Amino acid sequence: MNLQMPSNADFERGEVPVTLSGWTMPQGISHPWPVLEGDTETSVAVIGAGLAGSSLALHLAEAGVAVTVIEARQPGWGASGRNAGHVLPILRDLNVLEKYTDGGRRFLELFREHLTIPYDLSRRHGIDCDAVRSGYVNGMRSERALDAFRRQHGDLERAGIQRLVPLSPEEMHRRLGTGAYPYGVLFEDGGRVNPYLFTNGMIAAAARMGTRVHGDSEALSINRTGSRWCVRTAHGSVTADRVVFCTNAYPGKAVPALQDAFYPLTAYAITTRPLPPEALELVLPGGGTFAQVPVDLNPIVRDRHHRLILSSIPRSGGAKDADWHFRSQLRWLHRTWPATRGMTIEMETYWTGRVAMRDRQFPGVFELQDGVYGLMYFNAWGNVMAPLMGKLLADALAKDDPGRLPFPLETPEPVSMPCKQELLIRHLLIPAARTAQRLGII
Repeated sequence: MNLQMPSNADFERGEVPVTLSGWTMPQGISHPWPVLEGDTETSVAVIGAGLAGSSLALHLAEAGVAVTVIEARQPGWGASGRNAGHVLPILRDLNVLEKYTDGGRRFLELFREHLTIPYDLSRRHGIDCDAVRSGYVNGMRSERALDAFRRQHGDLERAGIQRLVPLSPEEMHRRLGTGAYPYGVLFEDGGRVNPYLFTNGMIAAAARMGTRVHGDSEALSINRTGSRWCVRTAHGSVTADRVVFCTNAYPGKAVPALQDAFYPLTAYAITTRPLPPEALELVLPGGGTFAQVPVDLNPIVRDRHHRLILSSIPRSGGAKDADWHFRSQLRWLHRTWPATRGMTIEMETYWTGRVAMRDRQFPGVFELQDGVYGLMYFNAWGNVMAPLMGKLLADALAKDDPGRLPFPLETPEPVSMPCKQELLIRHLLIPAARTAQRLGII
């Protein structure tokens, strides 16, 4: 067994072993799927078994479509097993939809209908993944920040997507266990999920319906063979009528156009050991999800194991430094819940992952060639948007009718400066926000 500690480069790229992810604890790694060996045929080949690929495969299987999934590692290895566990069912920018032929009306209708998809799929397929509609609290220190937040997100309420429920100082204290953020807004449909278990639960449900799943089988190339497509791996191949790449921020080499069509950003997360009983009464006693406004510097979740999941962006050049990031989070915890200063709150594990960002606040849905698609780049709201987009694409593919899609298909275009978001967010915005936090400005 290789027990070598991952390098700083592994942490910087968000490629540390998924065994470091707190979402794989305490239950351990899910059942490994076999390597693809030999040649096989299918109707739809799905490349990548994260949240999007697993949902796509599951909904295609439900529609009776023959599917084969190949994953470079194992399901949930990428961002789907590393993200912060937030269920945030909102749209970041409704203006994007105005360019759709119908002004985005059909997509909005479907989003409203299925914005609770993590809870719905978990319940329907018996997926034990701590999917809880506990509400998503946004907290502010000032009334000015509250007013700005409500103006910024007012379109969500007007579009009937999310009701912005104002919370009184008393209600904020009851939900958070602290008076540090007296102003707040609740998204009632928000909550939490273990994304690793959710992803693996969807892929297992798809397999029960006949989907063939292969792990440790990276797609190395794709070539047309007659009217079909052949995807080759190191030990086999899949020939399919249609192929969908769902590789998000870990695109691989099979389709070069997907490698530089997004802005990669490294993020980290920490799980604590289960909180001591005295802390359970103080920190998020309702077990919800909490983010801060105007800068979401210390988003926090409390899960069913009574752990805190803390996440942010790692400091420049120090993505491997778990102790530094935990101390930073612990200082914020102690300021926010002063009574915790004498309590034992310990780090369980620390890991990093890669976020895929775009200039547009909407995922990338691409038609690369006739019959070859891409579904990826979910930014930070993938626990809702990725399974939803997988479902919508599956509906269109099952009917062999791309016209059913409630959004236009795009062609991937390389971004002009791939390091832009890393520079702006990690090197400028986050350090400035941490300084402002230490000074008590935010």
